[in-house]
Amino acid sequence: MGRYHAAKLMSREDVTLVGIVDPDSPHHPTVPRLEAVPAGVDFAVVATPTRLHGASALPLLERGVPCLVEKPIGATLAEARALAAHDHVCVNHIERFNPGLRALPEGLRPRYLRLERMAPPTARGTDVDVIHDLMIHDLDLVLHLTGSDAADVRAVGVPVITDGVDIAECWLETADGCVATLTASRVSRKPSRHLRVVADDGTYWSVDLAARAAARVNWGEGELDAEPMTVGSADALESMIDAFLSAVRGERAYPVSGRDGLRALALAHTVSERVQIRLGQPRS
Repeated sequence: MGRYHAAKLMSREDVTLVGIVDPDSPHHPTVPRLEAVPAGVDFAVVATPTRLHGASALPLLERGVPCLVEKPIGATLAEARALAAHDHVCVNHIERFNPGLRALPEGLRPRYLRLERMAPPTARGTDVDVIHDLMIHDLDLVLHLTGSDAADVRAVGVPVITDGVDIAECWLETADGCVATLTASRVSRKPSRHLRVVADDGTYWSVDLAARAAARVNWGEGELDAEPMTVGSADALESMIDAFLSAVRGERAYPVSGRDGLRALALAHTVSERVQIRLGQPRS
């Protein structure tokens, strides 16, 4: 993700990239270590492995440098709270900027959500379980779309290619009564990122987050006719960076605050704890 961020930033006329702390990037301007980041920088992007988020972002935030931190915000809740205590931190929950998601009508009140996120095996992200690696995207979407916290959480999961959980299934109910079911796997043959929404008024919406496509599904006569919706062509990462830089300039609030990131991480921890409890139970 750091390379994606760097490419987007280097293509902008309003940004001068002064350094990348990355020994594997010899073709970019570099600084040898975090402590050598020059004074007076306007912002920083932290795209390290999760276990290094706190050590990378906190010194910069304490210097007053706004930080865009990759999700999850931190490795532990204590670390996340320390980061979220700073108003100038933003968390890259990028699916909020997915054009397919943004095609949904404003004011939509979900009563049921079905979210599926599956990916083929890779070496990336295996320092955390699939819940903190993949499912956390969709946990954030549940919190974002409903505006409500989880009141009841149940989950199952299994390890396949790592010592942690690689496939997980979660059922949760929010405080305002929305039910959501989530599936995450990093051992899938094919990638899949789908969201289905049944709203308060009975409307049914289908979003392909990977294809950046959305449709309203019309009920009736035993058929489900999909009515494609107009979806913008904006790049989600570019949209996130735009919103973040607007906040750095003082033009708006940070788009995904540290508190938002903390809520998503806390829910991911809860799901992971439920999975571990279930895995630890003997079969009857």
